[in-house]
Amino acid sequence: MQLLTDLSETAGTAICRIDVFIDGLGALCQPDFMKQRVDLSGTAFGDVDQTGHAVSFISYLDEATSQFKVLKDSTHSVLRPRPGERVLDVGCGSGDDVRELAAMVAPNGCAFGIDKSESMIEEARRRAAGCDLPMQFERGEAVRLPWQSDYFNACRADRLLQHLPEPDRALNEMLRVLKPGGRLVVVDRDWGMVALDSPDSATTQAVLNRACAGIRNGWMGRRLHGLFKRASLTGVQVQAHAITITRFDIADTLLDLRIVTEHAVRERRIAHQAADAWLDDLLERDSAGTFLATLTLYVALGHKRATV
Repeated sequence: MQLLTDLSETAGTAICRIDVFIDGLGALCQPDFMKQRVDLSGTAFGDVDQTGHAVSFISYLDEATSQFKVLKDSTHSVLRPRPGERVLDVGCGSGDDVRELAAMVAPNGCAFGIDKSESMIEEARRRAAGCDLPMQFERGEAVRLPWQSDYFNACRADRLLQHLPEPDRALNEMLRVLKPGGRLVVVDRDWGMVALDSPDSATTQAVLNRACAGIRNGWMGRRLHGLFKRASLTGVQVQAHAITITRFDIADTLLDLRIVTEHAVRERRIAHQAADAWLDDLLERDSAGTFLATLTLYVALGHKRATV
């Protein structure tokens, strides 16, 4: 793995630019659930419990966590949790980030996680059982957080807003529960900024467009800056982070390539023969060691305006 870091400081606050290069990592092999063809694309993450495949979503999050580990660590550094603080992770999934945050605010602080999915919260509590760290997990909606105003020192959301019908409302709720001067970090993908090397540019663009169109807010990454500015956050900083992938199975896991291609064929965006030839070429490139894809995530940092 190759890591390129570019630090910039503004008003005492640092945020990292990270470009991650994923190449030949054995731990990142395609998980079993992808071989079972469970469709995790599109809006499915908006209501995990309704899909009937919660275990598959949990497995996907575990795989994504390992692949985005460097970026996740950098966002924790940007959030700057301190001992004694209360921090909140909105859309906490299976709670891995909450446990890391709890270790940072221990012993007198507390890390809280909230998720819409009861299955995710049950898994988070199961993983936290016996862990002597200050943390709590709640089931609830991002647009109706169950805490009083001005309660948390810091708040984060990781790849959540892309799935929400009302991302602005969720952002305002996070601001409501933050104390004046509190830190907010939001990470999200931009599905319109995916690149894939292929000689068939027309099919490539059709598949990538279908992948973006299937996400409720496919351009959320690039929209974070505007969201933060409209919400009157101060000290706003936004940076893009490129993930470079040189294996088909990893790209298939992160981008749902085969399933999205099937959707594109069914919707007559591309011909079946073109889709088969396109996938065959990607697999040949994978075997030859020439496969390349990139995806882009954005990290936004801001502070709740202090009361006058």
